[in-house]
This record gives sequence, C-alpha cells and structure tokens, in this order.
Amino acid sequence: MSDSSGSPIQPHERYRSAMVEVKQRLRAIDRVLGAKKPRTLTADLDNEFMWLQVRKIVELVTFGGVMADEARYAALRAEAKDNPNYRRDWKVGQILKRLAEITPHYLPRPLGDMLLLKDGTKHFEAGKEKETVERFVQIYELAGEHLHVSNPFDEEAAANQQLMLAQSRARLEVEVRYLKDVLWTHVKIGLAFEPGKDDIRVPANPETAWIVLLGLAGNDEVRMALANAMPD
Repeated sequence: MSDSSGSPIQPHERYRSAMVEVKQRLRAIDRVLGAKKPRTLTADLDNEFMWLQVRKIVELVTFGGVMADEARYAALRAEAKDNPNYRRDWKVGQILKRLAEITPHYLPRPLGDMLLLKDGTKHFEAGKEKETVERFVQIYELAGEHLHVSNPFDEEAAANQQLMLAQSRARLEVEVRYLKDVLWTHVKIGLAFEPGKDDIRVPANPETAWIVLLGLAGNDEVRMALANAMPD
C-alpha cells in the first residue's frame, strides 16, 4: 500500500494510524460514559454503541499484530491449502491464534513508568496489566453478543440476553479499563525474519520495538518512538 505521494506506507506508520483510531474510539466511549443522560435514545443503545467500539478496538489491535510481523505472517498463511491470502483474513480469534504460532509478542506489551538509568539509557517498568490472547478474544466475543438480536422464539435465550443487558454497563467499564491499561502506553515488538530463509515457527530475536504513547485523552495525538528491540 502507498500513500498519496506514491511512497510505500511503512509498517510503523500504518500501526500508528491504527492506534490513532483506537484512541478515537476510546474517546467516543468516554463521552458516552460521562454523559448525564443517554447520548442516543436509551441506555441500552448507548451500551450497544460502546460495545461496537470495543469490538473494533480489538480488531485494530489484532491487525496491528500482523503489521509488526507481516512477512512472517504472510509466509505462515501461504502454507494453507485453502484461502492462503492473508489480506483476506478478518476473524480475530483465528488471526491471534496464527500469530501465537510465530511470535510470543503477538499482542502489545503494556509499559509502566519510564526510568532514566545511571548510564543515560531509558527503561520502562512493566505495566500493571498483563496482555493475554484469551482476554482479548473474550472481550471481542462478548462485544459481539451485544450486537445481535436474540431469537424471540427462544425464551431461554431472551432471558439470558436481558440478564446480559442488565449487567452490560458495569462489564463494559471493566473491559474498557483493561484495554486502556494495556494500550495507553505500550510497546509492539516485531521479530527478525528473512523470507525464504528463516523458519517461520522457530523463535527469532526481536528486531523492532514501537513504543506507543496515547498521551492526553482529549485529542488524537499518538506519539511513537522507534527502537531496536533487545534480544530475548
């Protein structure tokens, strides 16, 4: 893919654009959560709107994992007999499962405070949350449940949906807080890979580290620092 000047878009630029969209969707959620009355028509519709943003945030994070290791992921997908074109992938659970086959860094790693060491180097403490594929998939699937109408002829399903709706706002606040804790300041690590030479499933040294700071909540600014990742 190229930009308007015809120059190819660099992976870190594409990733930063995805994080800008993540931040915008988090801000949209915050506006609804902070409103004194429904921003749509009802509280249930507000919740549905926010769960849609949550689902898209998880999708953006998932595709971000491909951006950091695109060549390695493309090589993995090329092995498939059916539908080997990774550009057509869209199912979050499947993409994350495939990424987990080729890199231990398939999700962003949350960062804590930055420390300035005696030798002048900067070091980030680990973030307070832990990124896990199970939690991201769980959030994604839960968000999807809020975007479908239950079968009106299934009384049990209708009762379960009413219970889910009653708990929706409290659960949403928990999951949004988790996503913010993981994503607000994080590092996205990419592995070294030489197509046609390296084994896609053999662990490789980290090669790139994109340090991302979403910064102030009220704007679209996303700061990114590019660094060479330290070997594991």
